[in-house]
Amino acid sequence: MSIRQLTAAALLVAGWNTPSVAQQSRTLTAADIANVKKEVTEAVDKYYSLFTAQNMKALPEQVYSIPWILMTGSGPQADLTKEQAQSRFEASLKQLLESGWGKSVYTTTNVCVLNATAAITSGYNTRYKKDGSVMSVGGVAYVFNKTTDGWRIVTYTGTAKETTVKCD
Repeated sequence: MSIRQLTAAALLVAGWNTPSVAQQSRTLTAADIANVKKEVTEAVDKYYSLFTAQNMKALPEQVYSIPWILMTGSGPQADLTKEQAQSRFEASLKQLLESGWGKSVYTTTNVCVLNATAAITSGYNTRYKKDGSVMSVGGVAYVFNKTTDGWRIVTYTGTAKETTVKCD
């Protein structure tokens, strides 16, 4: 998926739960942008902390917007309920644990602020085995939407490690 396609999908998905058109269209100050970047970085860090703690129940309750969409090479896959999402997260965790996984760390390379309630963070995910050795490193971009419950992931996709979504 190209950066243009990702951005188009992000704009479409991020618009689902936005509080108002006025918030989307108002010009953000440098302080506003810095605050969104800080909050989105904290939200993605929370996600990785909960996943590493193997708290799969918390992910659809505290991290993901339901419904949410996983963008894959074979097309989008939607989880329409918390139960579907939790099942997907548990299956992913099981597979990782069987491979010797110990933790994952996300390194943010950029947060692209689309408006006051939507942002894309891009970076890379380093998965470590229980012995501390690197299991894999892969790029990933997350689309966040600010809801009444805070920043939530509405979709994500894998990318090349060096891919960075920018707001130019």
